Amino acid sequence: MKRLFDIILLGVVSFMLFSCSTAKDMTYLLDMQYNTEYPASPAPELIVQPDDVLSITVTCSTPELAAPFNLFSEGTTGLKYPVDREGNIEFPVLGTIKVWGATLSQIKNGIAAGIRENGFIKDPIVQVSLDNFAITVIGSGGNKVIPIANNSINLLQVIAMSGQLTNSSNIKDIMIIRTENGVRQSYTVDLQSKDLFYSPVFYLKQNDVVYVKPKGTNLSTSGETVMSFVTAGLSLVSIIVNAILWTSR
Repeated sequence: MKRLFDIILLGVVSFMLFSCSTAKDMTYLLDMQYNTEYPASPAPELIVQPDDVLSITVTCSTPELAAPFNLFSEGTTGLKYPVDREGNIEFPVLGTIKVWGATLSQIKNGIAAGIRENGFIKDPIVQVSLDNFAITVIGSGGNKVIPIANNSINLLQVIAMSGQLTNSSNIKDIMIIRTENGVRQSYTVDLQSKDLFYSPVFYLKQNDVVYVKPKGTNLSTSGETVMSFVTAGLSLVSIIVNAILWTSR
């Protein structure tokens, strides 16, 4: 009887170890230590590319002076300016402006300087934002396109917003696909390592694709939970049945 008890106890311990292993597989940043400082860097500014869409407004203390810079013009939709294949936008009054490869701050400062230097407005206030900033998340858990309201977002924020990670997700190999200057490149990020903070794709850029790879057959969240307990339960039952059969000999 004692041997039967020992075998059943072994089965319970095995079940607990299985559950702990599953939890560890879904734990982020395993190598980060408490009360330890790590260097952090700010998000880099976005670089404008062809086919981007910029939202630009000009204001000043005398609204009628700013009005000509906020008019509809050919190729625009309201105050939104598409970047053509040559990397230019057509801006009211100032005409063609090269924006390809520039940051939003550089574009803002350049437009403000052009308005001042031509004597149109002494104190222009220019606001520039990226209107087409969106991240695509695909793979384990479903597919989603996430529009970004401001000009900065990181990978962990996008993962949280997407709700994509499940027990079947391979969080040690998240793929980021980035296209810049006509070149498409893929990166891998391990969500269990603090090194993700130093990855060139920790801060995401416009049109990045985040691919959450599955560890195996993709199941719904409820299906994963049930399957985990069923598998562990069957293992435990099998151990108990075999123990009973063995001790009854």
